[in-house]
Amino acid sequence: MKARKDLLILSFMAMFLSFFIVKCFDNQRIGYDIGVTTSVYKIQELMSQLKALQETNRQLKEDLRQKEAVLNKYETEATERIYRGEEIRKQLEQARILAGLTDLEGPGIEIILNDRKKDTIMPDEPYSISDFIVHDIDLLEVVNELKAAGAEAIAINGARILATSRISCGGPTITVGAGQRFAPPFIIHAIGDPDALADYFKRPDSIYHILTFYGLEFSIKKLNNVKIPRYYGEVNFSYARPVEGGE
Repeated sequence: MKARKDLLILSFMAMFLSFFIVKCFDNQRIGYDIGVTTSVYKIQELMSQLKALQETNRQLKEDLRQKEAVLNKYETEATERIYRGEEIRKQLEQARILAGLTDLEGPGIEIILNDRKKDTIMPDEPYSISDFIVHDIDLLEVVNELKAAGAEAIAINGARILATSRISCGGPTITVGAGQRFAPPFIIHAIGDPDALADYFKRPDSIYHILTFYGLEFSIKKLNNVKIPRYYGEVNFSYARPVEGGE
C-alpha cells in the first residue's frame, strides 16, 4: 500500500515536472518568435527608410544636374555676351581710330617743311620766287608719300588728316581740313615705322629731292613716340550711304 502511494506521488511529480518543462520550452519558443518578428519589422522599416533616402538622393542629384545645366547655360550666354561686347568694343574703337576720332600715339617721324630763307635767294637765280615757298601741292605730296610708306595717322600743325581732309592754298596760308589756315613752317607728324617712313623720302622721285633742290627747308626726324590729336569737327555725308543688305 505504501509502495503504491509512493508510486502515485512519483507519477504526480513526474507529470508536474513534465508540465513545467513543456511550459519552459513554450516560453522560450514564444520569446524567440517575438524577437524574430521584431527584428524583421525593424529590418523592413530600415530598408524602407533606405529606399526613401535613396529616392531623395536621386531627386536631389537630378535637381542639382538641372540647376548646373541652367548655370552652364547662363555662364555660356554671359561669356558670349562678354565676348561679343568685347568684340563690339574693339570694332568701335577701330572705327573711331579709322575715323580719326581718337587721340593716338606711337613711333613715327616729324617733318618740318618751310619756305626758303630770303637771305639765301640770289638775285640772279633763274627761278621765280614762288619756287621757293611751300605750296598746297607740296603738302599734299608729302601726305601722299607718308600714306604710301604706311603711315597710320598724320597731322599737319596738329590738324588731323582724314580721308576727306582738303589741303588747299588760301593766299599766303594753306587751308588744312575743315578750315584751319596755317602759315609756314609746317610741322607734319606721322605714326608708323620710323625707318620705313623716313626711307621712303630717299627715293629719287620723292618730293623731298624736288623741294630741297629749290632750297626749301625739309627736315626729317625719327621719334620713338609721336602724339597725334583726334579730329575736331563734323564729318557729314550728304550723298553717300550704306548699301542695304551689305551687298
